[in-house]
Amino acid sequence: MDSYISKLRDLASSAASSIQGKISRDYSFNLSHKPFGQSGLWSLYKATRSSTGQTVTVWVFDKRYFERGINRQLLAGREQAVVIELLKNEAGQLTRLRHPSVLQVIEPLEESRGSLMFVTEQVLASLDDLVNPDQGHVSGGYRVDGDVFDLDDFEIQKGLLQISKVLGFLHGDARIVHGNLVPASVLINAKGDWKLGGFGFAQALGSGGGEYRYDYQMSAQTQRRLDYMAPEAVFEGKSHCAGDLFSLGCLATAVYFNGRSPLDCRNDVGAYRRDLDRLASSQAVAKLPEPLRGPVLALLAVDPARRLSLGEFQRSSYFDDVLVAALRYLESLAEQSMEQKVAFMRGLPRVLSKFPERVLRRKILPALLDQTSDHALLPFTMPNVFLIVEKLTEESFNSLAMPGLRQVFAVADPPPQLSVVILEHLALLQRKARPDVFRADVLPVVYSALMSAVPMVQDKALEAVPAIAETMDGGELRTQVLPRVQQLYTKASVLSRKICALKCLQGMMKALGEQTIVEHVIPLLRRTKTQEHGVIMAMLEMYEEMGMAFVERGTVAREILPALWVQAMNNRLDVDQFRRFLAAIKRLEEKIEREQILYLEKMDRGSKTVEAEAWGFNDEVAESVSVDTPFESLVLGDNASSPRRSGPAMGPGVLVDTGSEVTVAPSGWEWDAPTFGTGSGASKDREEDDFGSFSSFLPPPPRVGPVNSAMPVSSRLRTATPLGSKGGKLGGVTKIGSAAPLPLPPPPPGKANFSGHQSIGSQTRAPVARLGGGALSPPSLSVQKHVGGKAANLGDFDPFA
Repeated sequence: MDSYISKLRDLASSAASSIQGKISRDYSFNLSHKPFGQSGLWSLYKATRSSTGQTVTVWVFDKRYFERGINRQLLAGREQAVVIELLKNEAGQLTRLRHPSVLQVIEPLEESRGSLMFVTEQVLASLDDLVNPDQGHVSGGYRVDGDVFDLDDFEIQKGLLQISKVLGFLHGDARIVHGNLVPASVLINAKGDWKLGGFGFAQALGSGGGEYRYDYQMSAQTQRRLDYMAPEAVFEGKSHCAGDLFSLGCLATAVYFNGRSPLDCRNDVGAYRRDLDRLASSQAVAKLPEPLRGPVLALLAVDPARRLSLGEFQRSSYFDDVLVAALRYLESLAEQSMEQKVAFMRGLPRVLSKFPERVLRRKILPALLDQTSDHALLPFTMPNVFLIVEKLTEESFNSLAMPGLRQVFAVADPPPQLSVVILEHLALLQRKARPDVFRADVLPVVYSALMSAVPMVQDKALEAVPAIAETMDGGELRTQVLPRVQQLYTKASVLSRKICALKCLQGMMKALGEQTIVEHVIPLLRRTKTQEHGVIMAMLEMYEEMGMAFVERGTVAREILPALWVQAMNNRLDVDQFRRFLAAIKRLEEKIEREQILYLEKMDRGSKTVEAEAWGFNDEVAESVSVDTPFESLVLGDNASSPRRSGPAMGPGVLVDTGSEVTVAPSGWEWDAPTFGTGSGASKDREEDDFGSFSSFLPPPPRVGPVNSAMPVSSRLRTATPLGSKGGKLGGVTKIGSAAPLPLPPPPPGKANFSGHQSIGSQTRAPVARLGGGALSPPSLSVQKHVGGKAANLGDFDPFA
């Protein structure tokens, strides 16, 4: 069952595909969107060819037109058939006719149950859109694809000339009469050319159309406009070539008169007669430029025999303009000889600036790019192309110019003059092209030019590279350009080329970077053996510039200055050149001196900062200490000025007299082990060796015997209770004077190493504590031991007990 359903789906899909027309399959457009324009009953849609991306216009007539409103009531089956036949005749005539000024058909008419459809070249607007204020575009200009179509005299001259030429083709070659030459029948294509359409009323020469009658039941788009018809066609029903000439005169007037014909009769034959009688004095004719007024009046003659011919119209003074003549010659360039083509291309730059910018962009540029297939003509064509490219935006350049230029850049063996022209405009191409396009399509031209065997091409390439070096990719500059420039410099046998290569390297230095300069450029200069003045002075400029801007001072001192001194001692230099070397050397030496001093000062400040941080100092601490603070006050505290502190400095555990009792003075020093003096036999050298700079902080030795209140405070020390004595305990304090002090035994001979890790009571020997001139005896200290993070009082003890 599932397979059966699948087969039905495939069958339906294939049937739908067969019903869908070729236009719908091959072109991308959306009929649900609003059309960008109208031409009679045709709706115009912008479309793209799926296979090539070509932009085209799809013309669509929706047959639902017959079912809308009043059309459904007025248009019976016969009238509907007339409309369909009219539209088919228009599409068929366009498909059959081939002329540069006839709208080109790409896909012929396709008819389906719901529509008529065919495809033409891209159409931007109709002439009616541009000149008729009723279209609502004149005030702000008619805009298509970013362009504002505000017709100027040159474009009107060009357009009328094109329409007159296509009429000559219709009358002479196709043997038909257009019969409906109105502004809506003239289409403007993407190049700005005027193309003729609206062939629905076209007839063969000699056929009659009958007397004019306006049918109010039919749409105005399905009938001829009385305003543009010749008198013989209106009153006698004659259809011949002179009728198109009369319509051409009305068309030229309408362009300058807001889309209105001089016979503005609104399909009323009576009004037509009245306007025809005063045609020469009409306001519309007065609006024409003076050179065009005479030819138009000759075209509007009532008698067909007296009307101006197409050839006479084209040769009138109105078209006697250098711009129109240049454009006409460009259109016929393929018919000219090579000498005439070269002469035309050489003279064209003198008049290009006078063309409207839109004409340059949409008409002349494509015509010039069409000539790129002729490689011999390219050196003369490309200067004109680049003049137009300068006026293009980046977007217009990449869409309009780059596709044609890509074929020029890809020429395998280009003429030397072509390479020179491209290299002269290399900076322009870099500004206009996208970076990826420039890298892929333009830079290979530069690489090839650097390796060219033609000296002129080599020199132009060397001159062009610095202008693009800074914006090039660094890798490409180092791997593609630099080796080729080095090779040109090394192998150049002409002095001017060596200098040109050095100038190129100098222009590249900023983009190359310091490492590449040190590794490649400086060694290349050092290997140079040429002693010619031009080369030496060019090298001097390079050395000076790279030393001042692109390399660090160490490289300048080691590489550049020695090389400059060597070159400065060249005996071929004159005095001015030698002084130039000395000035450059002096500048570089001053730079080295300045930068090295700054570097050393910075390093010196940095080392001092590191040292201060290592000792824990910082600016806040330094500022908090007054420079006027006495050293004694700083180290002894606030009591440094007290008279009672006039004796020797007290260390930790010093007893202070408070009347009848002696207490322990607080100390900022905490020791893991007590320090003792030695006997009287200790020498000064040993004292300094053992204590060093800390001897001043040791407590003075106590005197043996009763404490005398008249003695100095430093001599009144408390006695230590021996460990294990009755009533004594570790940490007990005995008041001096309450018991007889126990004499201390003399220390054992020899020097003992006392450590806080030894047992209490072990015999030790400590350095001597010197009391100015007094007797030396072992001190008694109060020791604190850290227990569990807190200071524990170990009490008074005798270390020699």
